[in-house]
Amino acid sequence: MGLIGYLLSYQAMFVISAALALPLLIALAAIRGADIDFARSCGAPYPDASTRSERTTHRSLWKSPGLLIFGAYLFLFQLANACMVPFVGAALVYEGESASSLVVAAMIILPQVLTALMSPWVGRRAQTWGRRPLLLIGFGALPIRGLVFALTADPPLLISLQLLDGISGAVIGVLTALVIADLTRGSGHFNLAQGIIGTASGIGAALSLALFGLMAMSFGRTAHF
Repeated sequence: MGLIGYLLSYQAMFVISAALALPLLIALAAIRGADIDFARSCGAPYPDASTRSERTTHRSLWKSPGLLIFGAYLFLFQLANACMVPFVGAALVYEGESASSLVVAAMIILPQVLTALMSPWVGRRAQTWGRRPLLLIGFGALPIRGLVFALTADPPLLISLQLLDGISGAVIGVLTALVIADLTRGSGHFNLAQGIIGTASGIGAALSLALFGLMAMSFGRTAHF
């Protein structure tokens, strides 16, 4: 997308993004409900059991302190995190950086590559270290990025520091599923719990741009970060 924006236009980036919905729909249509084993999906102790275990009620999720607290964590994380790269990109454009689209693309691509490389390691460490130390590492990388972004607009340094987002992405991407599985084991509501957590994260990300956009407009870029 960075190359498309650099070589063609910013509008072309959005057109191609919309076109990518077509292979997404094809992939979704290939999922067959008959392939999903009910007992295994509920975390039953005996996945090959012939009888269906009782599902717990939906209300039980809203009474789970662990699930609600974890959802609040991810809401606050996305509230602080989602606006960072867009605001860095806006600052680069405002300062006349000619390759701003490539810089922003690098700030998105390189952390994703790091996330992919680190995810297996995070999965292994989650079994030996436990969930909490890794979550502290993932969440702790965010304020470091914010503080340094407030002090510099140098593209190479911005790209280097953005690699910390790859660490957060690997930890949170792997640990979110594991923590939700821990909290919902045997309930039959893993997917619903994922939806609740995903909604909390999405609301945080949506509010992030509005809230910090107003803050940046009123108090400046440094205060925003």
